[in-house]
Amino acid sequence: MNAGDKKLEQTQRESTSRRSLKRLVNVETAQFIALILAGAYAVFELSLNRTDRHVDTAMSLVQEFSQGQLGKNRRFLNDRWYSHWDDVRLLQEAGYGATSAPIQAFIENTIVGELDPTGQKELRLAIAEITDSLDRLAICAEPPFNLEIFGMFAQCDPETTNQSICEYATSFHELYGPLIDETRATLGNGGLGIALEEYVEEGTCFRWLQG
Repeated sequence: MNAGDKKLEQTQRESTSRRSLKRLVNVETAQFIALILAGAYAVFELSLNRTDRHVDTAMSLVQEFSQGQLGKNRRFLNDRWYSHWDDVRLLQEAGYGATSAPIQAFIENTIVGELDPTGQKELRLAIAEITDSLDRLAICAEPPFNLEIFGMFAQCDPETTNQSICEYATSFHELYGPLIDETRATLGNGGLGIALEEYVEEGTCFRWLQG
């Protein structure tokens, strides 16, 4: 074999080697892209599953809030207001808000005050139990550090929770805030209503209403 043949053979080997390396690089690149896409899809699926679980948790607590003893408690409170609907309507037409002195006096003197001792006890217990349930919902829907960008890491889906109970929770807190404070002091339960207060005054519910 002469020098020309050897050079040609070497050139062919180098060309084959370059083609093989190029194919290898292409395969490696394709595999890397496939891994990236598979990882992204896995994260997406995990996010969907996490969201679904959080929605299910929120709906379970909301359903519990509307049924059983809690449902009876809510109907009991509603009945007290509808039993004095004419007075309530006059207060509303006068433009008094839930936290105003006339409304709070109406709650103290009429909604609560006209009941016998047993009825007053039942009403206060109803308020305490509803507050406790709203506390649990508020805690469940609170994202880490109370920051909206971490909403997906909350135990309950904040959007589902807000749509279901935010407006009710806000009105409930405004109407019964003084009674909740009194009940907290009477029962020695220092945490009663704290999560609810944060939820409606600065938490996800507050931000949702502002939005």
